[in-house]
Amino acid sequence: MESYRKAADSYAFAASLDSYHWAALANLGAVLQDQLKEPAEALLVYNQAYGILTQTEVEPTDPPVAPKLVLSQLQHRIGLAISYSENQKCVMQDDSSKEVPCTEMAASAFNTAIELDPTNEAAKHMLASVTADATFTRASNTYVTQLFEDYAENFEHSLVEELGYTGFQKLRKAFDLAFGGEGKVPHFDLVIDAGCGTGLVGEQFRNISDTLVGVDLSPAIIEEAIKARPGLYDETKVGDVTEVFREKKPVSLIIAGDSYIYFGDLVPLFQSMEEGLMDGGVAAFTLENASDEFETKLQETNPAWRWQLQASGRFAHNKKYVEEVGRQCSMEVLHYEEMRGFRKEGANDVNGHIFIMQKVLSQEL
Repeated sequence: MESYRKAADSYAFAASLDSYHWAALANLGAVLQDQLKEPAEALLVYNQAYGILTQTEVEPTDPPVAPKLVLSQLQHRIGLAISYSENQKCVMQDDSSKEVPCTEMAASAFNTAIELDPTNEAAKHMLASVTADATFTRASNTYVTQLFEDYAENFEHSLVEELGYTGFQKLRKAFDLAFGGEGKVPHFDLVIDAGCGTGLVGEQFRNISDTLVGVDLSPAIIEEAIKARPGLYDETKVGDVTEVFREKKPVSLIIAGDSYIYFGDLVPLFQSMEEGLMDGGVAAFTLENASDEFETKLQETNPAWRWQLQASGRFAHNKKYVEEVGRQCSMEVLHYEEMRGFRKEGANDVNGHIFIMQKVLSQEL
């Protein structure tokens, strides 16, 4: 132990002589964390090293050849230090009076590590470990709104042409199968396109909708929908779908193509659908599943995982969990399909689910 303390003192002394010696700080953090078991102190110096490498005013001493790989490793180390003990408490760096879940902060670090280096398997494993079923229950409305406000004008081209998105078409085909074929699908009085985007899903269901309402958090994306598909919607609303379901009840059909992927905990969402749907009303929606590799990691760390925040910022869901929440909210599965490769994330295929559910009386479940 004494030799490790001497090593830590040597690295600290080197860093004191050169305030841009990121490697001395990184090595100091490793000794503090791995040998001396002082994660809080290690966290401070990891952050200092990261700050040196990401600032642009002065060139760091001996800059790394592959800075993104080094930054990824530092973020991985930061995540490990944050999640070192279940008993420690975490606060915001700019407001020490504001306590936040350590798992949430650690997940953010592991996510950043993966973004910097998608091959960082250790960070992927730890992300699965700290976030499976844990603290992230849904993306905030602010985050989702800003995401699509910034993305609105190029949204559809990017999603369909660049990422090869086919979920909107697959959802309608699965919907037809749920009713025994396209010719047997009934008409629905009031249809809500939840998270309507530019109208890709709504367009697929227009021919069976007497009244079609498009709902989205982003005013800009609603404007794009009206511009791209004039007359598609009988009404458009900017707002939270969980509130609109209740406002518009009784709703006969809810359609949602890749909008529920910003919810982790599905219970509040399903409760709002249960309240908004008429008896016999239908909900048709898609969700993402974890990649095969990531799901294997989840099964190892938490076999009963329910939802998982992915490096993409979108949630993946376990099929069994979705079915269980449906039963709790008087929703039975009429039809289920697995979607494989329905869009790209970088060079990788994204997997997902299609659920067609119907609201039934509780005694019928």
